[in-house]
Amino acid sequence: MPYPFLTIPRARSIIWPGSQQTMGELLDQNKLTSKMLRQACASENEKVRAAAEVLLNDRESKIREYIDRGKIPRNIDEAVAVKIEDKGQKAAIKELWYKRNGRMGWERLHSLMGETRDAQVRAACVILLDYHYHIERQKILDGKGPLMVTSSKNSYLLNKTEHYLIRKGLVVGFVLGLCFMYLLWFANKVLFEYDFIPLANWNWFAWLIAAVIVVLLLAVGYFVIIRPLEKLIDYLDNKVASYKKGFEGEDHVLDALRESLDGSCHVFRNLHFNGRKEDVDVVLVSPWGVFAIEVKNYSGHFEYSGAEFFEKRNSGLVKIGDECNPILQAKRNAVALKGFLDPEFNRNKDHAFVEPIIVWANPEIKVYRQKRNDSQALCDKEIKNWRIEDLSFELDSIRCKKQLSEKAQREIIKKLEKCYR
Repeated sequence: MPYPFLTIPRARSIIWPGSQQTMGELLDQNKLTSKMLRQACASENEKVRAAAEVLLNDRESKIREYIDRGKIPRNIDEAVAVKIEDKGQKAAIKELWYKRNGRMGWERLHSLMGETRDAQVRAACVILLDYHYHIERQKILDGKGPLMVTSSKNSYLLNKTEHYLIRKGLVVGFVLGLCFMYLLWFANKVLFEYDFIPLANWNWFAWLIAAVIVVLLLAVGYFVIIRPLEKLIDYLDNKVASYKKGFEGEDHVLDALRESLDGSCHVFRNLHFNGRKEDVDVVLVSPWGVFAIEVKNYSGHFEYSGAEFFEKRNSGLVKIGDECNPILQAKRNAVALKGFLDPEFNRNKDHAFVEPIIVWANPEIKVYRQKRNDSQALCDKEIKNWRIEDLSFELDSIRCKKQLSEKAQREIIKKLEKCYR
């Protein structure tokens, strides 16, 4: 980063994109929120990105300091910083927000209000419940009801998890079976066949040689059998944990979509069609179009430019291969889904397309867009990269003019529902 020592006053003096005011002025006027700063942290403008990171850290630090002094929260940013008891330990509501399927449930918030006499916690619950009630009330006033969700009992992630669990079970079972058979063979030899009388005639040197041989055999067995076996089991455990983490990320995103969308939209989870090997994590059919959402629950530091995706490691930026590249995965899913739905688009004379979107389900991930030159920007349109904590804000950005007729929506939904039968 070219601005490693950017001070807070300098960051406050940076002009906010699309405005004639500085970021400091907008913060003082409460026109610049934490959500907007998080959005700016992914900006391709390196100066704005650096300033947003500095100001976001400063803002969150001040919020923590304000809450730690026992002050009453005044907005949702301060409310989620309030600490509550969770399994015997104190944790900020923000830390628990996405741990429980993407949100603090109504029941949990109501029970907190009834259990605690802490004015700070009660005020935080009131703010969060008011936030939830406002969203649900708006859905009722719109008369469209809750978001419709169609989900499959099986998914690519669950199948892969089951596959690796079976492999681990076979490996462990095979090893335990071999050990049991060897113990039976050894016990039979020792108890019924071996003659121990010659051992009484061994001198100390013979016993020393025997001990050395035993140690060498144990060492060889450890490096030849046990170490490779441990690595294999660790590999299988990591695969299982990775797929489980991915499935949990989908849960979080689905719950966040339920909060932000109403019955005018329909979500399909783990959509499998045309015999494809992989499924589409989430498909959103809405009046604004059809969206193929690729959910990633990664941890770490990543950067992207166009269709290229990089992971930051100790050795520097490492380019991710095409097969594991989430940008290319999202594009492949969108192209395949568009081909599957083209008859419905054409029949209803809707010149629509399936737009790919990546949603990062881990709030702690760092994903940045690299700055590109004008020729790159013209040649390759970047797909949307959304963070789960900003999902409602991002969904507002696509609520533009209507792109799909109600008839087209019904036909598309009907066709996709058949994929689950």
